[in-house]
Amino acid sequence: MKKSIIASALALAMFCSSGVAQDKNFSLSNKEPQAGESVGINYNPKGTALEGKKKVTVTVYQFCNYQWQTNDVVMEKKDSLWTASYLLPENASFAAFKFKSGKAVDVGQSMAYGWLLFGKDGKNMPGAYAGWAFLRNASVPEMFPDFSKDKFLIGDDVVVYWMEQQLRNQPYTRRDIFYPHLKVLKKVDAEKAKKAALRDIDYMKSLPDLTERDLKNMQRVYAEVLERQASADSMGRMIAAIDSAAIKRLNPEKLAAVKALGAERDYRKLLPMTISFLDRFPMDKADRAFDIANRIDYVKFYSNIAIVASVEKDSVTFKKYVAQAPFGSLSTIFYKCMKVPYVSLKSFTAAEAFVYAKPMMDRLLTFNDAKPDGFMDVYMDNAGVYSDILMHLNKDEQALGFAGAAQQKYEYGNSPLNEVSAILLERNGQQDKLKFVLESSMKKNQMTPLMLEMLKKNYISRNKSESGYDTYLSSLKDGERNAELQAKVKKSMIKKTLPEFSVKNNKGQMVKLSDQKGKVIVLDFWASWCAPCKAAFPGMKMAVEKYKNDKDVAFFFVDTQENRKDYEAYVNGYLKDNKFEEFEVLFDADAKVSKSFGVGPIPHKMVIDKNGALRFSEVGYMGSPSELVDEISMMVELARKSD
Repeated sequence: MKKSIIASALALAMFCSSGVAQDKNFSLSNKEPQAGESVGINYNPKGTALEGKKKVTVTVYQFCNYQWQTNDVVMEKKDSLWTASYLLPENASFAAFKFKSGKAVDVGQSMAYGWLLFGKDGKNMPGAYAGWAFLRNASVPEMFPDFSKDKFLIGDDVVVYWMEQQLRNQPYTRRDIFYPHLKVLKKVDAEKAKKAALRDIDYMKSLPDLTERDLKNMQRVYAEVLERQASADSMGRMIAAIDSAAIKRLNPEKLAAVKALGAERDYRKLLPMTISFLDRFPMDKADRAFDIANRIDYVKFYSNIAIVASVEKDSVTFKKYVAQAPFGSLSTIFYKCMKVPYVSLKSFTAAEAFVYAKPMMDRLLTFNDAKPDGFMDVYMDNAGVYSDILMHLNKDEQALGFAGAAQQKYEYGNSPLNEVSAILLERNGQQDKLKFVLESSMKKNQMTPLMLEMLKKNYISRNKSESGYDTYLSSLKDGERNAELQAKVKKSMIKKTLPEFSVKNNKGQMVKLSDQKGKVIVLDFWASWCAPCKAAFPGMKMAVEKYKNDKDVAFFFVDTQENRKDYEAYVNGYLKDNKFEEFEVLFDADAKVSKSFGVGPIPHKMVIDKNGALRFSEVGYMGSPSELVDEISMMVELARKSD
């Protein structure tokens, strides 16, 4: 303990003399930066993880009124230095700087890039010492930012030292730091903490202007340091009585604010308005009877903030409000902020999705002990997608855990989840478990092309030969399930005449329906914006490959209902990038063909017999490539035999 205190004393002397954390890689333009003034940030990445990077940003962590605020700043390169100008908040007492480029991060070399700030009187701002301490210690979670979880962390004894320095140099800040100080002190010396707590409680009671924050800190000291639950409960009742009256007085203003939110149509304006609403009318201080009577729904408010923040890629706002979000909002937030961008639109990479998915999962797991109604459904419904994200980031151990949880719900009846499970098991050499997953998935006909390759590879590895594989594969299929699908397909068979069409394909050639007479034709109506349409392509590719040598069967992918001007270039690029180049696409952007064929929602698949009659017309996608190819095959064979 003595060594750490001596080290802290030396650091303190340095900070108090200049206010600066000296480092060859980082400096500020003013060695005694004042809160409320603009400073120049200078960063030289030589010898750091960011050396040679083409773009550098800095996240500025500011300790303001004993709470952390962050801002991201883009830096400009000048010769070997990256620079930026930044206006420090007037109420900031401490600032820390995290430099980033992609996944690479630099928070300091010899010590953290942190700076005690000064006031106009030339003295350190109130709370500066507390900011420097809690930047690097998580003993009071609400005062610990995400600056660094492993580098430059300090012990509780060092935090106590810094708190005592603050009390010695700024005794008037006792009311602001007495709870975090006592909480950490208890971990170092419980008896000393209890004696100090009694003294500080008496001091707080002597103050003539106690605030609600003061009362809540006193309540926490009674409960957590002195372990006097009765006193804590009494303080809680006092706070509740104060809150209740104040809350009711604000109800008319709250209703007006809700109406203003409902009238706003610009989502960019809606975000700060909703944040302001939650700051003024926190969920934990709500008049629930009033809210119910006026249909004021905090689930909607938190959902809206999370959705807009994720669209704007404002991860700081997203994390802050998701960490407070009620359980009822999480299902919507997971869907809009993880499933849609990552699974459906593929607008997020796994790394980008993880930034938002982890805070969502962390928040969901805080409800694990209480397990509100629907908890397990929300957890298992989203664990599979989360495991996919983790798998792509090579976090295999975590990914396997979440995939296993999701399988409790789906029981190998979800092909995307099955593929994630199989990849993870193969990657980690768990061949027996891999065999079980592949065989269980095959029995439910929930296989992807990759999984079929893995099944064959696994079979050959075990049997040292490909001999007997087809028989083995057939034995895995569930006869009853296959019969049910066959019956469903037969029951859906129709016979309708179709109008002629003549449209251009993706090779610039004109294709007429009448020229295809004598062939069984499979039409897949899709669009560049349709996520389920694209999700069905792996299964359709399997069907195309199955019939590629059959001159009596042809597949056409009808690109319809397009809303983008560059759809032809996009389609050709998409097919190439995703290895669907064998698809023959017909361009029906204005939907004339699809409308004449009675197509509405897509994906929509049609099978036409050799005489040009429509025999099957199916909307949607079941979600399994192997089941889709079986269904298409059954339709093709029945259409082939029809009169």
